[in-house]
Amino acid sequence: MHWCEPTGYRPFWAVTRHADIKAISSQPERFANAPRTMLLAKQLEDQGLTRGIRTLVSMDPPEHRGYRAIASSWFRPGTLRSIENSIRDTTRRLFDSLADRSGTFDFVTEFSSWLPLKVICSVLGAAEEDEALVLQIANTAFGLEDPEFGPKMTELAPRMVAYYQRIMTDRQANPTDDLYSAIANATIDGEPIGIIELVSYLLIMTTAGHDTTRNALTGGLLALIERPDQLARLQENPRLAAVAADEIIRWTSPVIQFCRTATEDSEVAGQPIKAGENLSLFFPSGSRDENVFEDADAFQVDRDPNPHLGFGFGEHYCLGASLARMEIRIFLEEFLPRVRNIQLTGTPLRTAASFVGGVKHLPIQWELNV
Repeated sequence: MHWCEPTGYRPFWAVTRHADIKAISSQPERFANAPRTMLLAKQLEDQGLTRGIRTLVSMDPPEHRGYRAIASSWFRPGTLRSIENSIRDTTRRLFDSLADRSGTFDFVTEFSSWLPLKVICSVLGAAEEDEALVLQIANTAFGLEDPEFGPKMTELAPRMVAYYQRIMTDRQANPTDDLYSAIANATIDGEPIGIIELVSYLLIMTTAGHDTTRNALTGGLLALIERPDQLARLQENPRLAAVAADEIIRWTSPVIQFCRTATEDSEVAGQPIKAGENLSLFFPSGSRDENVFEDADAFQVDRDPNPHLGFGFGEHYCLGASLARMEIRIFLEEFLPRVRNIQLTGTPLRTAASFVGGVKHLPIQWELNV
């Protein structure tokens, strides 16, 4: 627990231990999500880019539980099993499209962006011709601090709102069997949800269903390239794919931090906390806590058990955790028997981000079995 006053940010407590992150996440009545959901530079806060957005991640119980229930059935294991073959087919088609690629290419723009995009668009019910716009929304919403993505928000915002309004109007008039329709026609306590909450819900499903998995896939592949012994271990025992998927999530920790606000005077790890003070939960740190993880700074595809915090904990445990695990597992299962040679051909570039981050460009070269 350390009090931080970094230049350009409002002050906060940095929460870095596994046990402390779990304890705070388990007490939403004492440590609320609102009003400061994430660390954001004061310059961006002053611009009001996140003002008027009320997503699941900014809600507290009991409100949060009602809104979470709208989409929860779409991410249950039984529902996900019904789309596993579809995810595998999508993964294979992406590999097939790159099987003859002999030179350097960007794994992010040509593969890892498209796999979670196509999967979440399928669940949502987004049309194929809308995928490029959905990808731009996902990149920009979590890339506000990045010079490649952030400046595009001003131009993108009206297009994004118009797209979601079109979706809502269509699904309310013509309900279908997809998540877009479930959200557009949702009610809380018998009343339709408000327009701000509706657009915010569509936004968080689009972005969270894409960016975190894209960053995990990309960072996971980079870890395997940089550690040939771990790649060889997976190739020798492909049944480790499911275990390796969790290690990839632990290692990459795409969600960097969430904030909580103390609702009363309290104490965490012996440190007095005053009501109104903010606490930032740093998940990459918690998932490398040497009190919990043996050899915590090593990437080990056979790490088991693996109680990482990559999906959060408590009320706000990631709604799409099972889907993300499935996508990463299927990627590994399809990748392992096909790769003959893979190497990094340039410097990976990371997104400038303090909330959700990862590698945004990964130049590689590979040989794949057809």
